[in-house]
Amino acid sequence: MLARLTTRPEPDVIAAIHALDLESVKARVTDPELGEGWARDYADRIEAAYKTYLTMLVKYPDEADDILLSKDVDEFWHTHILQTRKYTEDCQKVFGNFLHHEPHVGEVTATDLARRSALAEKTRHLYEMEFGSAELADAAWAGTAVAAQNAAFSAASLRVENTAFSAAGIRGRNPAFSAAGIRGENAAFSAASIRAAFSAASIRGKGNADRPPALA
Repeated sequence: MLARLTTRPEPDVIAAIHALDLESVKARVTDPELGEGWARDYADRIEAAYKTYLTMLVKYPDEADDILLSKDVDEFWHTHILQTRKYTEDCQKVFGNFLHHEPHVGEVTATDLARRSALAEKTRHLYEMEFGSAELADAAWAGTAVAAQNAAFSAASLRVENTAFSAAGIRGRNPAFSAAGIRGENAAFSAASIRAAFSAASIRGKGNADRPPALA
């Protein structure tokens, strides 16, 4: 049985997510040498999309394993994770638990790709249901109404026990599933579908420690 992300009241958790101080994360991603070199206004939009992703995990706990995120939102998440003390404190403050990151490891199979398509449609539906239109859903998911050029395939997991984690990624010439993401031609989703690779949350409790990651 999958564990819930948090047992705290939903309104309190959502308020805590949106109150997170992520200035240090944005300082890193806007750094042209150490980070992504993003413009500040773009970093602000990705921050909003990251908080929206976390909020979606809370609002749709039964679907949390299947909710995808864009490559740049995933990159923002990686940067947050790398600030290990802050990330640990933020997770405890917001959820009362630790949200782990699990990158896909290994060959990308036809089964993986078929599952991607199904989860892409599911994510599109959830965001449209939440935000009321394809345009608003796209902006909320990607951090901008303009289609991004990348997307990501990684996973999050929540365990009651504290365990080690890594945000390292593999960057290759060809699309590859990793914490870094898939470099693809299409990424943002539209009214028809999410044309992207993806990232999902695998939320597990103690009793599921041996359950394989959702996207493995």
